[in-house]
Amino acid sequence: MKLTGRQLFRIFLIVLLSTWWFLSHSVIAQADISNISVTPMIEDSNVTDRFQLIVKPGQVRKVTISFTNFGSSDVTLSVVPRNATTSDDGKIVYTRNVSAGDNKLQFAFKDMTESRTIHLKAQQTKDITFSINTPKSPFLGMVMGAFFVYDSSQTPSAGNVSVPVWLTQTNKAVGGSLLLAGISTAAVNQQPYVYVNLSNTQPGLMKNVIVHMNIRRNGFMEWLNLGLKPMTADLKYDTIAPNSRIPISFNQKQTPIKAGNYVVSGTARTGKTEWKFGGTYSISQAEADKVNKASKNLVYDYTWAYLLGIAGLVLLIIIVLILIHHQLRYRPRHLRTRSSQGGRRTK
Repeated sequence: MKLTGRQLFRIFLIVLLSTWWFLSHSVIAQADISNISVTPMIEDSNVTDRFQLIVKPGQVRKVTISFTNFGSSDVTLSVVPRNATTSDDGKIVYTRNVSAGDNKLQFAFKDMTESRTIHLKAQQTKDITFSINTPKSPFLGMVMGAFFVYDSSQTPSAGNVSVPVWLTQTNKAVGGSLLLAGISTAAVNQQPYVYVNLSNTQPGLMKNVIVHMNIRRNGFMEWLNLGLKPMTADLKYDTIAPNSRIPISFNQKQTPIKAGNYVVSGTARTGKTEWKFGGTYSISQAEADKVNKASKNLVYDYTWAYLLGIAGLVLLIIIVLILIHHQLRYRPRHLRTRSSQGGRRTK
C-alpha cells in the first residue's frame, strides 16, 4: 500500500515524539568510562537519574539498565552493588564497599542483589535486568544503594559510573544524627592526610551541614611549642549519606605523620540542630610509617635532634665542672700545702 505524504508526516511525527519521550524519561549515566553509556530504564517517574522504589518487606523488585559500547573493541564491565557514602567534599558517592553494621547500617544493598559481569562487543547494546530482594524485616528511612559500574580491565578509579537505587518502605523523611568516630590516616596522591571521622548513624539523608573541627597532637614538643601546630577545618557538606562516615581531611602536605595522641574538638550544625564533639585518639607508629612510606617529598623536622644534642652538650659540661670541683675539693692535704707554700715563696 502506498503511503500518502500526510501519512508519512504522521509516522515521522510519532517516531520523533517517541524518541523525545524516551530521552526525557531516561538519563545516560555516562561519566568516566570511555565509549560506554549506562542508562537506567525508568518509566512513569519525574526522577530520571535513579530508581526510586517504595517497597514492602520481602518483596522482589526488578530494574533494567541498558549498557552500550560505542567503541571499536570489546569490553567487559563489572557491576557491583554498593551503598552510598559521603566524600570529604560533601558529595554522595558509591565507591566504597559497605557492609551491614557499618555506621549502624541495618541493611546493605549488596545483600539484596548480586554483582554481574557484562560482556559487550563493539557497537553492542544490552539491556540487563537485576532482581532486588528487599529485606523481610521493616526498616525506617532510606537504603541508598547503587549499581557501581567500571571497566573490568582497569581499576575503578580509572573510570566508573553509578546508577542509584533508593529504597524506602514508608517514604517518610528521617533525620540524621552525628557522632565522633575517631581519626585515621591515609596517603592521597602521595601526600599524607589525617582524617577526623564523623558518623551519621541514622538512615536519613542530611543536607547543608556546617562543620568546625580542631585537632592537635599532645606531645612534649608540642608542649614546648616546637612540634606540630594545631589544625582547624571549617567545611560545609551539601549532602551526607545515611549511615555513612563523614571524613574531615587535614592535608599534611610535606609534613610526615607523627605517631602519638591527638586531641579532637569541634561542632557540627544543620538548621537549629547542633552537635559538639571531643575526644583523644592515637596514631600508632605502624600507621604513621605506612602513610609516610607511601608519600613523597616529605620534609622531616629534626628540631628534637638539635635539642637533644644541645642537652647532651650541656649535660657534658655540667659533668666536667662537677668532676673538676670534686677533684679540687678532695685533693690530698700535702699537695694543697705545697701549693700554698709555693704561692708564698713566689711572693
